[in-house]
Amino acid sequence: MSLIKSSINQNNIEEVKTMAIQPSECSIFIQIWVDTNALQYGSTNGVYLVDNNYNNGSSEEGTTSLVTHATTNSKICWTILNTNINSDVTLSIANFSGASVFGSGGTPQPYQPNIWTGQVQANGEAQYSITFNTEQGPDVTTTVCPTLSVHS
Repeated sequence: MSLIKSSINQNNIEEVKTMAIQPSECSIFIQIWVDTNALQYGSTNGVYLVDNNYNNGSSEEGTTSLVTHATTNSKICWTILNTNINSDVTLSIANFSGASVFGSGGTPQPYQPNIWTGQVQANGEAQYSITFNTEQGPDVTTTVCPTLSVHS
């Protein structure tokens, strides 16, 4: 199981952007909506994953068990968002792990602290994990485990 970690700050964000796939190149967008009030209790309650690929077979939308269907070589953009736009709590993705379907060159990379991009390069179905943190407010780390189902 591979593990990718990030510690992005304002000084190196431009360097990170040049290494990651640009969000404008992506065809699949996965959003992680977080009710930060629920996270204060250390639970995945209040965490909802959705994608823009429902018509192509994605399922379990609105849960932490999202199954995203994709074709080989699809580029994917993950964004984490606070459901309360007035909240001072900010969220960032800390790492991805697992998912052999990323292949050797598609492992998600940070574009911004709350946006990561990657590419599925191998066929198959694999569960992967996304760990995210609060950057302001309560110090909470949470992991969700959605699935990628990749076919030609």
